[in-house]
Amino acid sequence: MDRPLDLSDFAAMEGQLRECVEADRKYQRVNDIKCDAIYTAKTYEEFADRVAAADLRPLERSDYKNKVARGWNQYAPPEKEKE
Repeated sequence: MDRPLDLSDFAAMEGQLRECVEADRKYQRVNDIKCDAIYTAKTYEEFADRVAAADLRPLERSDYKNKVARGWNQYAPPEKEKE
C-alpha cells in the first residue's frame, strides 16, 4: 500500500473500528454472564435464558411514556358508553 490514505479510507476504518469495539463489548457482556451463571444457575434452561438475555437493557422511564393506548382486542367493536 504505497499510496497515502484519503478521507474515505479513514471513514471506512473508523466505521470498522466502531463495529469491532461494539462486538467486543457484546462478547464481554455475554462472557461475564456465562461466568456468573455457570456457578449460580440451577438448571441448564436458567443458564441458557441468562445468556440469551445478556444483550437486553433495562426499561427506562421514557419507554413507559411512549406506550400506545389500545384495547386488548383491536378487531372487536368499541364498547358503547353506558347512559
